[in-house]
Order: sequence, then structure tokens, then C-alpha cells
Amino acid sequence: MYSPVAEQPLSAEAAVAAIHDYAALRFYQGAVLGVSFDAGSGCNRLCRFEQGQALSLLPDSFSVRSRVHEYGGGAWCLAADHACFVNDSDQQLWLQSLGTDGGPRQLTQAADTRFADLQHDSRHNRLIAISETHQAGSEARNRLVAIDLQTGALNTLAEGADFYSSPALSPDGTQLAWIEWDHPWQPWCSTRLMLAQLTDSGGIEQPHEISNSLAFAWAQPRFSPQGQLHVVSDRDNWWRIEVLTEQGLRPLPGACPNRTEFTTAPWQFGLSTYGWNAEGELLVLGQSEGYSRLWRHDAQDWHPLELGLMPARLHALVCDAARLACVAEFSDRLPAILAIDSELTADDPDQCDILYGGLVPEYTPSLPVSLSVYVQGLQVPYFLYRPVGVPSDKALPLVIWTHGGPTATTAPVFKPAIQYWTQRGFMIADVNYRGSTGYGRDYRMQLAGQWGVSDVEDVEAVAQDLIDQKLADPGAIFIRGNSAGGYTTLSALCHSGIFSGGASLYGVSDPARLSQLTHKFESRYLHWLIGDPEQVPDCYDQRSPLQHADQIRVPVIFFQGEQDRVVLPEQTRCMADCLKANGIRVETHYFPNEAHGFRQPKNQATVLEQELAFYRGIMG
Repeated sequence: MYSPVAEQPLSAEAAVAAIHDYAALRFYQGAVLGVSFDAGSGCNRLCRFEQGQALSLLPDSFSVRSRVHEYGGGAWCLAADHACFVNDSDQQLWLQSLGTDGGPRQLTQAADTRFADLQHDSRHNRLIAISETHQAGSEARNRLVAIDLQTGALNTLAEGADFYSSPALSPDGTQLAWIEWDHPWQPWCSTRLMLAQLTDSGGIEQPHEISNSLAFAWAQPRFSPQGQLHVVSDRDNWWRIEVLTEQGLRPLPGACPNRTEFTTAPWQFGLSTYGWNAEGELLVLGQSEGYSRLWRHDAQDWHPLELGLMPARLHALVCDAARLACVAEFSDRLPAILAIDSELTADDPDQCDILYGGLVPEYTPSLPVSLSVYVQGLQVPYFLYRPVGVPSDKALPLVIWTHGGPTATTAPVFKPAIQYWTQRGFMIADVNYRGSTGYGRDYRMQLAGQWGVSDVEDVEAVAQDLIDQKLADPGAIFIRGNSAGGYTTLSALCHSGIFSGGASLYGVSDPARLSQLTHKFESRYLHWLIGDPEQVPDCYDQRSPLQHADQIRVPVIFFQGEQDRVVLPEQTRCMADCLKANGIRVETHYFPNEAHGFRQPKNQATVLEQELAFYRGIMG
């Protein structure tokens, strides 16, 4: 049995309570407002961040969260002296005055309709948003809509495409840009950039596509203060910023930072990675090899800006005339909201302060080491966390972490759950297998038709490499993942003999069934990941962990939310029953009040404790 490394290791409850996240920042009268997720309450609070405090702007009964596409985002915006937000419990739009003590007022009463990606149109005293209407027996209907701020009346601006996102208004309010796309694509594969004129009454006029190519993914349109339309495009392999000129969309002048991407896969609405300072210079958050940094473009070339605090990941950038603000995640502390002087230079990193958060743990944390392994001629990156104080040549039990998505990414940031494991003598390898974002379109597209194959090869290669280096104990190699990561986990247990056991958190076990029952946003995703189920049904059988459950020879633990609408609970039940019938040790935990992704602190703590006990039982 491996004993804990820390004298007083972090408890599961403390690890969960330490989870914080921030998003959707805005400046209001010099203050920074935004959404704060606190694992202790399990809700999203709209807060004012100042002097190290997060002051809630809404009663405790409200949680700011959209469920459009199930993953939400873009759930609030400013409208003059009001905050407009989506309330989680009813998915309707509400207004909260920022200048009086009155409580929230409901704006919409749209039956079976959800809202996201809110933008204020001051010229027409309305909101522009994405709506998603659910009707029994038919696919959800997505539209680009306007909502009158006085009456709550809805008016359709654009419809007909399967999906819409990212409405962006020009500074004078006369132009509207947005992103749209159709089945079977996802927004990181193929989208259209649209542009239209707005009439005096607010109607759409002369809408037309300006991207002129369905071979790439366009994202995050935004107008500069001078009214020039910018957009992020991956048509040179990396997500880079382009500007609309008389000759069409063109890259910005200067040599773009090498192997850097200026956005990530838009699983959620409301991504914000660039803006402008008072001098009209472009400020951009870029990611390279898993790490983020701030860049400035002065109309001629790119310049890196050092923040001094060494953040690992930056997101949710917002700019005003004097300052910038963004969310920073670190390798050695909790996330923080940074306030940055808009005239920050590379020679003066001290113009950056922690506005809120950034608490340093009372213990010495395990820090990530960036490593990679070659698979099929490609470098597969991962981040390795080893327990503090353990000799570097000591072979340890290993847990491979497989992120969800699968078109998502993992970053080398402080995760209390990882500290929970390393303090108990386990080593964690957090893998960005082929198909992950942040490493260029070509790497991202490696998963096309190969889900359950290339990702499995990659996690197995990482485990084998650590065994070969004598860093991992070959008798204690585990793998775990949530959602799509759960599918990779189960597939790896089916087809590899290297693992001692595994954990699936609301993981996919029957992709054919998932394709039939999952929500609209991902209903054709498997066409890209595996193939059209009507044309290649055999492929679905070959890639199904459920169909190959008899090949799993090691114990498996399952965690599943009963309210999950992405991966239905029946998937987990069927997989667990098959393994039990085959005489495999199985443990199942179902949570009645959880959906796709666990939010209740007690349940999150249970997952940590039960998974640890399960692995320890396997190791004897």
C-alpha cells in the first residue's frame, strides 16, 4: 500500500471547496463585474470584484447560467445601468438595476426557450441574443433574436441555419456580424462569418457571408473602435486574427507568434480573447504549447507583454480606456482576476495586479512538468504531476487523466483534485491526446474518424513511456475521464492490457445510442468523430465499449448524474451490467440531482473519496 506523502493531506471536502472559477468580465463605472463559480454553493454568482472582495449583485436564489447547447456561456451583459442575465432555474432573461436597491425583474416569459450570448443594442434599446426553443418531438430551434428591453417581446433577426453564435455590433450600431453553421459540423470544424446592415427600426438588411469558405472555422467576430470587423480564423492551421478590408479578410501585418492560437474551441458562448486599448492597439490572449500570454499588435507587428505573475492560462479578456481585466489561472495557486494597465509594456510587468482571488495554498503544491511522447510521428503533449518530496527515480502509481470534449484541452493549471491525488502518493499524467485544441487545426483534425483509436493509442503511449522510464509502477496504472474522456477510458480498458483499472464519469459507452439520443449541438458530432452511423454501422460496433465489454479484464468504477441529457444514465447502467455479468468487479454511484458535470460539493467529494478507495482496493 502506498502511504500519503503529505503529513496532513488535503481532504476531499477541502479539495472541492477550493474550486473557484470566474468568467464573463465587464467594466462598469471603473469596477470589474463578472460571474463567480463557487463550488461551496454550486451556483454562478454575478459579482462586483473590488479590494479583494466579491460582492454579490443578486439574491442567493439566482444563479447566472445559460443552458443553450447544454454548455451555455454568454449568460449576462450590461445594458446602461442594468445587468441583463439568464437565470438558471427558468432560463429566462432578467434585469437587475445597478443603481438602486430593487431586486431582479423578469424580462421574458418565452415558453421552452433558452437564451445565450447576450449583447446590448443601445441604439434600439434591446438585447441581441441566441435563442434555443425546445418542442416535444422535434429538434430544438436556434435563432438570432432581439428582445425589447421594455416589453420583453422577441423578434427574429436570422433563422434557417442550424446554429448561431457571437453576435457583434459595430460601434455606431448600424452593422451586425455573427457566426452560423449547419449539421453535421461543429463550430471548431466549419462555420460561416455573416455580416448585415441594420435598418433604423433594427431589422436585418443585406445579410451576406464574408468568410467565403466552409473549409475553416471562423470565430469571435468583433468590431474595432474604428468600426473595422475582425475575426479569428484557422485557415493557416492556427487560430489567428484577420481584419476585413476592401480586398476581403486579410491577416494582420507582421509575423504572427509561432505556434500560437488566439482562441479555443467554442464549446461555450461568450469567449473573449481580444480587444483594444485607448490608443487603438489590439491586445490578444494567445495560447502556445498549453500556456497563455498577452500580446499587443501596434498595427505593424506583434509584441509579447510580460505580466510578472507567471499565469499558465488566461481568458475572459475585457478592455476599457484605462485598464484591462482577465481571468488568470496559475500552476501554483487558485485562479484570480487580474487588473492590468492598458499601456502595459514588456519592460514594466509591475503594471498588473491581482484584483480578486489568487489564494496561495498552505501546502507546497505539485507543479506540472510539460512532456510529450511521439505517436504515429506526432508529438502528443501531456503534463506530469508528481508528489512533492518523492525521489524523482521512485516508481509511483499512475493515473492517466483524459479530458472531455474530446475536442477540448487541458492546461497546466492548479487543480485541487490533482493535489488530492499527489498528496496520497499518486502521479497524474494529464494528456492532450490527438484532437485536442491549442495545437493547431491539423492536430485538432487528427481525431476525424479516429475517435476510440488515436486517443487510445496516445494515452497508452504516455503510460508505457512512463513505465519505460521507471517513473510509473507497472502494477498500478489507472485511467479516468469524464464524458468523452470516459469513452476514451472505457475504450482503452477494452483494447489495452496496460491498465490496472479505470473510472468513468458520465462516460460514453455506446456511441451509436448516443448519436440517436443526445442533444442537438452534438447530435451529428459522431459523424465527424466516427462516421455516418447509417453508412458505417460496423464502425460503431467496433468502437463501442459496450459491444466489447467482454474484453475488459480489470475493475471499473462509474459515476453518473441521473439528470444528464448529454450522456444518458442508461449508457452507464448498460455498461456496468455487462461488466458485472462477465464477472468483472464494478462499482457504481448515481447522483439524482446531477446533470452532465457534477456541481454539488458533497457529490464531488464523494467522487474523490470513492475513486481513491477503489484504486487502493485494486492495489491491495
